[in-house]
Amino acid sequence: MRKVQIIGPKNYLDECVRALHAAAVVHIETGAAGPQGREFLTRLPMEKEKLGERAFLDKAAERLRNLISLLNPPETYRPVRVGNEEIRKLLDDIAPVEEKVRVLHARLDELLDESSTVNRYERLLKGFAPIVSRLGGLKNFDIVGLTIEKTREDVTRLLDAEVANITEGAYQIYVRELDESTIGIVLTYPREFESKVRYLLTGKAISEVKLPDEYAELPLISALKRMGRRKAELPALIREVERESGDISWRWYGTLQGLSRAVDDAIDEIGVLSYASQSRFAFVIEGWVPVSGFEGLKERFAALFGEKVLIRVLDIEEREMDLVPVCIKNPGILRPFEVFLGALPAPRYGSVDPTIYVAVFFPAFWGLIVADIGYGLVILLVSLYLKRRFRDKATLRDLASVLVISSLPAIAFGFLFGEFFGDLGERLGILHPVILDRIKALKTLMVLTVGIGIGHVLLGIVIGAVNRMMRGHAREAAGKAFYFISVVSFLAVMGIVFGYLPKGLFTPGLAVLAASFIALTVIEGVLGPLEFIKALGNIISYMRLMAVGTASVVMALVANRIGSLSDNLVVGVIVAGLLHALNLLLSVLSPSIQSMRLQYVEFFSKFYEGGGRKYSPFRKR
Repeated sequence: MRKVQIIGPKNYLDECVRALHAAAVVHIETGAAGPQGREFLTRLPMEKEKLGERAFLDKAAERLRNLISLLNPPETYRPVRVGNEEIRKLLDDIAPVEEKVRVLHARLDELLDESSTVNRYERLLKGFAPIVSRLGGLKNFDIVGLTIEKTREDVTRLLDAEVANITEGAYQIYVRELDESTIGIVLTYPREFESKVRYLLTGKAISEVKLPDEYAELPLISALKRMGRRKAELPALIREVERESGDISWRWYGTLQGLSRAVDDAIDEIGVLSYASQSRFAFVIEGWVPVSGFEGLKERFAALFGEKVLIRVLDIEEREMDLVPVCIKNPGILRPFEVFLGALPAPRYGSVDPTIYVAVFFPAFWGLIVADIGYGLVILLVSLYLKRRFRDKATLRDLASVLVISSLPAIAFGFLFGEFFGDLGERLGILHPVILDRIKALKTLMVLTVGIGIGHVLLGIVIGAVNRMMRGHAREAAGKAFYFISVVSFLAVMGIVFGYLPKGLFTPGLAVLAASFIALTVIEGVLGPLEFIKALGNIISYMRLMAVGTASVVMALVANRIGSLSDNLVVGVIVAGLLHALNLLLSVLSPSIQSMRLQYVEFFSKFYEGGGRKYSPFRKR
């Protein structure tokens, strides 16, 4: 990464900012007064005209976001490329479209609200309509619809008695069950008793059916009939509004997206001025550029401005090393594994990008745990589908790509261990273990996984030592070297004690262990011994590769055996299939969690240095 300073006449500032925007390689930062000729610089003030332009663009951006939110995106669209000079004209052009969309959206809300209201009254319609239709010919009578909870049925008898007393028997009451929890009541009585009956209903455990405002003035039977007709009309009206809105979206969505991005880009170009400094006649912009993009930037500026704008490289001071942004670039096959680094702070500039190690060890660990041809094939096919299905969603696409790659070692280990949906391949006589049976060789697996842990942890220590040596941190590199020697010598001593190595090496091994441990303590202080003990615990932790994998095998065997117990082949296949499906889901989640835990905790802790800043170039959307 190079630190650059761009200097030019103030009247070239806007053009220079647009050129930087198009180049998309400069991570712009606030220039600070200080060494290297910056002591005479002051902050560039924002001109009144620019402030007005920024306010206009902010309002336009809000308008566009609101308008886009009202439209459903078409299945395929391409944002239109919009230049800064076209923004105002297009904003004027979309004003009628904006108004039309708002009218349609308001109309759609009205129709949907009305549809919701009508649907809420549907059960009442079905319950009351037969009764009310029989009462439709009554003159000078009021008809009231009521609902009551079934648990309060006693209120119905009280209501009957009270209304009979008020109307002197000149009334009719009809009770009907509307659903399992609600009773509907239709009450009809002479209109002259309306005030007394209404007063009776106030405060009781009864809810009068309050019709919507547009039906409130109608007699109940007329309201119910109109509501029924309206219910039949609403779907077609809603579809028509949605069709009009869809036509507008198909025609304008790409333009609106392009215009929105152009407005945001224009806002960025004004905002970046706050990072600039000035002298009496010149502007100064500072930032960071990857080495690979520096020559291209110089050529672009030379073609646009000749010698009128200068790009010069600044020395990176020691105090600025932690501020250098980090640009991580990996080959295409490794890039999906960067998704796992999103949970961590960016690596510090000059430290190690662990992506390549994750790309090697995650699939290996994951495959060793799953280790089943059948599960591997199913996960491979599903992952290929998901990768295609979510090709426009980077995170999901990358996770699917990781599973595609990881399923291959799972199939390979499945062949070596003779597993196809557990022991199904062996039951069918088409597959047998090549190197070992995981159920019968637990001790071998234990030794294998501990060996993997030793290699992985020691590799992490070596990576940390080499990286610190390359960066000139000799003391830290020495500490890592003695850390490595301490762990290796301790393991050698343990190997001698348990008879795996010649006993004649015991005294030299113990001497090396003591000397390296003392050197580690001198260099690292009390943290040295703690790290040593931690490394030993880390190595033991790799036994989870054996434990989780064995649990998966056992569950697959259980699925097959339970399925074989059924006298009905179809039932047996269904039962076994459901258990295998559950195990398959666990075979995606648990190995992923355990594999990444080994990376994050046991491996990265030996060399990974977080706290870096991600390279974020000034670029157009």
